Formats: sequence, structure tokens, C-alpha cells
Amino acid sequence: MRLGTAISAMGDSRDNILPVSPRLLEIKNREFEIRSELASIAAEKDDLLRTRPLSIGIVGFGKFGQFLAQRFKRQGHHVSALSRASESPEALALGVTYFGGLGSGADREDGSGAWKFLAQPDLEVVIIAVSILSFEQTVKGLPLHLLAAKPYGPRPRVGDAVVVEEGEIQPACGGALLADVLSVKVHPRAVLTQLAPRTVDVVCAHPMFGPESGSGSWKGLPFVFEKVAGRYENKDRVERFLSVFESEGCEMVEMGAKEHDLNSANSQFATHLVGRLLEQLRLEKTPIDTLAFRRMLALKDTVANDSFDLFYGLYKYNPNSIDTLLLLRRALVDLEWRLKEMDAGDMGTVGWKMKTTTEGRTSSGSTQLLIEEDDGVP
Repeated sequence: MRLGTAISAMGDSRDNILPVSPRLLEIKNREFEIRSELASIAAEKDDLLRTRPLSIGIVGFGKFGQFLAQRFKRQGHHVSALSRASESPEALALGVTYFGGLGSGADREDGSGAWKFLAQPDLEVVIIAVSILSFEQTVKGLPLHLLAAKPYGPRPRVGDAVVVEEGEIQPACGGALLADVLSVKVHPRAVLTQLAPRTVDVVCAHPMFGPESGSGSWKGLPFVFEKVAGRYENKDRVERFLSVFESEGCEMVEMGAKEHDLNSANSQFATHLVGRLLEQLRLEKTPIDTLAFRRMLALKDTVANDSFDLFYGLYKYNPNSIDTLLLLRRALVDLEWRLKEMDAGDMGTVGWKMKTTTEGRTSSGSTQLLIEEDDGVP
């Protein structure tokens, strides 16, 4: 039954109901049809993606790597991981194929560590999920030529005929797709485009959420990405990878690295900066907290859950962060001067005066306020 038919039927049953505007009915019917069509398209896309699951490798199997792996596995993709530890109970619990030895000398051509991980014949996507500070050194230590197509690596070139199971001939997919998920983008973009062979595709991505904010649904959470120009040969695979996040309901935002870092300095770095300042103030709950103060404490606690290395990485590898830091410093000075100017020009009632003395300093270094009653106040 069409939406308009249902509404009309309701109107016929009660004479005292005003008739619905024909234009409104037309709009609502169109809206209903479009939503139904979009739902049908989304279901068809999901069915198509399920028939062609990806083989995704994650370099770095810490908290964030495990967070991604769990969602990838739930969608039916094959997931493998490379990390420093020799074994991982977390990988076993998630059903992730695990390779140990990252960065410990096991990345030689001896069938172990990074070599064995990157030499997986069906590996399609490799995500570098290490910290900002260790990113460049980690990438330098990987034998990335194993992901490349000829003449830079062992893989067949895009379009070359290859024989698969049961003698079936299919076109080759070429080099693998290499992606990062760092909170800065100019730095990893430069590293990947310089160190990865030319037949390896590159996508720079930043999920604007993590294990806490993305523990439930990803619907509406921003996923920023850039398909790096000149490193976008296997378009089908790139789109299938992006569809992993699209299918979860992420808000897909295509944005260049420079623009991302400019925006991030004014949002993510500023958030961490303010959160760290609140942490330095040692603010605690009180019996009379306002809603605004509770939100401020929540920000402090959220930032405190992230490592200081992340904060430092946002500062060091985002060239715009120093501007945000200087603006905050200037803003604090400006606010202090405004308060002093108002105080100097305040001709109102003297009221309570507060004096600080050296004797009023506590052992912790804070200043006790000595309250002196004005003579004019009874």
C-alpha cells in the first residue's frame, strides 16, 4: 500500500479530519519511494560485497588494530595481523591469522615475520595501524616489494591472465592496496608514496573514532580518506575497501592530506590540548557540579585514556598544530589582560578583598586566599 493511500483511507473514516494537501502527499510518496529504493540498493551492494570478501592484513595489532579486525571479521573478510609479540591470544579469539616478529629481526627472507605475512598470495589490503611516532620506521622495515606487481615485485600486473582454482583463468589484480589510519595525513602520505613501489595502490585514511567512541554502531561517524593520485590503479579493490566503512554507516569524507591536517589542528589537536590542560589542573568531581563541568571532566578523562605519545605525534607531525598552540597561549594572555583591565577600572563597591601572602602558600605550592572584610560592610 502506498503511503498516500493509507493516509487517504484514514481520512475517509472520519469526516471531521481536514484533507491532506495533495502536494504534501506527493512529496511524502516520493520520499517513501526513494527511501525504499536506497534500502534496496544498499542491500544489493552488501550482497555483492559478501560474495567478494577481502583479505586484509593489519600491521600493528594493538588496541586499534584489534578494534578494526573485529569489525572486518564480522563482515566476513579474512584478516591477518603482523605484530611484535610471538603470539596473540586476542588474534586467536577473533579468528585472525597471526604473524609475530615485527621489528625484531624476523623480517628477513626466511619464511617468517614480515616476509611470510606480506608474501601471502591472496593478500589484497595492508593497513598500517601503528603509532604516529613509529610509523615511518615500521614502514621502512617492511619488504613492501612483496606487495608490488611486476616489474617492481612478484605479483602479476593488472589485467594479466592468471590461472586460479580448477584451471579457471582470471585477470590479475596487480599490486596490493596499502592504507594508513593515522590521525595526521601529510606525514604518512609522504612516507607511503616514497617507500611503496609504484604498482602498490595507496589510500590515506583517518577513522575519526576509536575503540571507545566506535564500540557500538559506526553510523554517522566520519571516515576521512584520500585516494592518492597516481596510486589508484585497481579501482575495484579500493572501492571495496572503502565500502567496508560505508556499509557500517560511516559518513564518508573525501579530503586531501593538507586540508585534513589543517582541519585536524583546529579540532582533534585542540581537543587533546584542552584536555591535557584540564588534566594539569587536577580537576575533580564536587557535590555541586554543573552539567558543563561534568562535560569538561568527561573531556579530560577521554583525553587521558589516550597515550601522551599520540598527543606528541599530533604536535610533531601536523605542521598546523604549532599555530593552534600559539593561538591558545595568546588567548590565555588576552583573557588575563581583559580581567586585569576590568579590575583596574572597576569603580563599584569594594566588597570582599582577597590578598595573597607568602605565608598563605601551602606545601603543595597553591596559594591560600585570605579574606578581609571591608569596613563598610556590617
